[in-house]
Amino acid sequence: MAFTNLQVDPHTLPRASELQLQRLPAAHRRELLTQALITMGIFLLPSAIPLVTPLEERIGDFVFAPPLVVLALGALFTGLALVRYRHKGYALREHDVAFRNGLFWRKTTVLPFDRVQHAEVTQGPLQRRFKLATLKFFTAGGSSVDLKIDGLLAEEAERLREAVLQRSADEE
Repeated sequence: MAFTNLQVDPHTLPRASELQLQRLPAAHRRELLTQALITMGIFLLPSAIPLVTPLEERIGDFVFAPPLVVLALGALFTGLALVRYRHKGYALREHDVAFRNGLFWRKTTVLPFDRVQHAEVTQGPLQRRFKLATLKFFTAGGSSVDLKIDGLLAEEAERLREAVLQRSADEE
């Protein structure tokens, strides 16, 4: 059998930017908001301690500054997380699975089924509360996650895992 390696015109290849992405569920948005509120609460409590001290023991008139800074930063980071949520999405195609995320630096990861060695579905406590899960794909030759899709409905994550593993087996 003779080796051939034909040249491909790059203009005829499908473009990752033209993917029809499946958006993540609204429950993931609520999970992000809950995470932000919990984080803000953790930082807000210590910053508010000067507010509960007696007036004569307070140092200066800037006792409101730390809680206000925490609230402003919390609002900023929450807003950025919600905008990032709108740019997340995944696509299941005939021969691969793709995931796009990022706010300032957008990243699209395309993983061919024939490279998938293992897939797992994980859930943290907050994800269980919102019936969400994270789907992780591993390829041969690596011990780290090659593709991670967080914020999927738990049932959908299981279905996707099974579909990808089935297609992975069919590709071999």
